[in-house]
Amino acid sequence: MHVLERIRSSLSSQQELEASSQILRRAIEGRRYVLVTSTGMFRGLGRYLAQLVNSLTSSSTYYVEPYELTYYIAPYDESREVDVIATATPDGYSDLYILLDQLVLTGHRVTVISGNLPEQLKGRFSYVDLVEVPWNELGLLRLAQLVAYSVASLSRGDLRRRARRVLDECTSLHIVVEDLVERYREELNTLRSILVRPHVVTYTPTMEVAAQLLAYGSDRSLAVVADLPSVHAYLRRVSKDVVAFTTDVEVYSLRYHLNKIAELGGRVVELRLRTDPLTAPLYALILVYYVILGGAQ
Repeated sequence: MHVLERIRSSLSSQQELEASSQILRRAIEGRRYVLVTSTGMFRGLGRYLAQLVNSLTSSSTYYVEPYELTYYIAPYDESREVDVIATATPDGYSDLYILLDQLVLTGHRVTVISGNLPEQLKGRFSYVDLVEVPWNELGLLRLAQLVAYSVASLSRGDLRRRARRVLDECTSLHIVVEDLVERYREELNTLRSILVRPHVVTYTPTMEVAAQLLAYGSDRSLAVVADLPSVHAYLRRVSKDVVAFTTDVEVYSLRYHLNKIAELGGRVVELRLRTDPLTAPLYALILVYYVILGGAQ
């Protein structure tokens, strides 16, 4: 099957999104505070969820690393337990088991959004609210699409207009795949040439999950993921080739960091998405999948 068609067919329809979003919406709606964590390599998915909730709803979320939550928060917050939402990818199921064991033992209400969980894990924690997305070669895109749709559908009042745009974009991704790839054709071709040699991947806040997919989803060469302020530390040690995932909204804060990279001899390929930072990761994931799945040049 053609790569573009594989991407289109992997995206969830509005009906599928609506059915899958019910549990996640219940975990957020009406809550003043929610903790978010992630197990597995793609921690950016959890941070993306937290950014969506803080931007589009009246709830406040705090992202916490899973080990910190397991050993330093959950055992000591008796009588002030906060509900927890955990995102998980298959490489993080062992850590998820340990995390859930601690959270359930300490009386936390937990919702998990993940790929297909092992039956042993589901049986052990059958009373945990679970949203499963079939995990295939584009599983991370499907999880991100569901997270964005679920949170945007909770928005009320003054935030509703922006949320409506997020919902519309979530349900029309399959329509724009081909045009999106064509629009960024030049950047994608340059990106392919970089992937065969060591490189550094950086990102602005909502784009972390796309940066992680590029670094961890392709095994063609060494890749290091670093946030913008620390990229310069890797230019001499790893590579002067830098891939930056950004959006138009952040252009002024980006300028200093990109100029610093250039002053140190770095070569930047910038994938700048010209859309809302809350939907930009979805388009970036499509572009990254197109490259790592071998889309035509």
